[in-house]
Amino acid sequence: MKDTDYAGTNARIRVFETRLLKKEQFDTMLQAKDFDEAVNVLKDSPYRQDVERMKETKEYDVLLDNEMQRTFQELFDLTPEPRLIELFSLRYTYHNLKVLLKAKLVGENFDFLLIDIGREPLSALRNAVETGKSELLDPMILAAIADTKAYYEEYQAIQAVDILLDRAYFHHLKAIAVALKVPRIIECIELFIDLSNLSTLSRAVNQKQTQNFLRTILSSAGKIPKEQLLALITEDLTSLPKKLSSFPYESIIETATNPETGRLSPVALDLATDNALMAFFQEAKFDIFGPMPMLAYLYAKETEIKNLRLLLVGKNNQLSQTALEERMRINYGS
Repeated sequence: MKDTDYAGTNARIRVFETRLLKKEQFDTMLQAKDFDEAVNVLKDSPYRQDVERMKETKEYDVLLDNEMQRTFQELFDLTPEPRLIELFSLRYTYHNLKVLLKAKLVGENFDFLLIDIGREPLSALRNAVETGKSELLDPMILAAIADTKAYYEEYQAIQAVDILLDRAYFHHLKAIAVALKVPRIIECIELFIDLSNLSTLSRAVNQKQTQNFLRTILSSAGKIPKEQLLALITEDLTSLPKKLSSFPYESIIETATNPETGRLSPVALDLATDNALMAFFQEAKFDIFGPMPMLAYLYAKETEIKNLRLLLVGKNNQLSQTALEERMRINYGS
């Protein structure tokens, strides 16, 4: 598609952006003395109709999940190219595959864990897990199902479901980005995969895992060669930042490293990763043409939901303002 094909879509996206929560609203929620006071801030927002229900039932997870589902459906209906939205919805698809495959393999029902977000209907995923066939699903999904089933049948290792499907997810994600032929999208997906690999490496180092274990869970779809990461498995979280200093994303590693102890924090790395992706999309939102403003809005919405969930859980459990601030992601409008 031509970049100009997104002109009308981007005009709608600008309207959607005006509905996103502002930094000032999040700040007010952070400073609220309790859960009800924090929720009251949402009375002047698109969440206003859910305020009283949240205060009464505290079922904010359901309400936030419904809002995310609504947003994805709205964008699937709006976009000239559904694969753009699939870049974000694909993780829900593979999450649902994990749930359905585990349920089938162990003979239990985990439907309460399913998330009805994605290009593919849940019924199609369920049928594919049962039969291995589908005329609706991408062949890459069917291959991932078949590979996971075959591995489980041979080794009876249920934890392999997560490992194999995570790897398939990154491979599928990269394939969509390449097929779209938009350099900035490829750059974004490679950034995401590389940072996910670094997060995986930091956790494997912290858990003193073997190189063979790390090899099975790292993705080869990023820009950083897998072998370079594998060579670092014998490090610890204090020596790892120095070893990574010559890699791309040095500033992200530095942000996630305690300046006093020199120790890399896997949790801080996840936060730095989300903020690096936000910085990427904050630049993209100023594009007049092309697909990037739509992707930027979707990432902003996901971050808004993530921050809202953090605040509501925190206020409900009486966490301190400082503890919450340390976990907050950068707001799109910051």
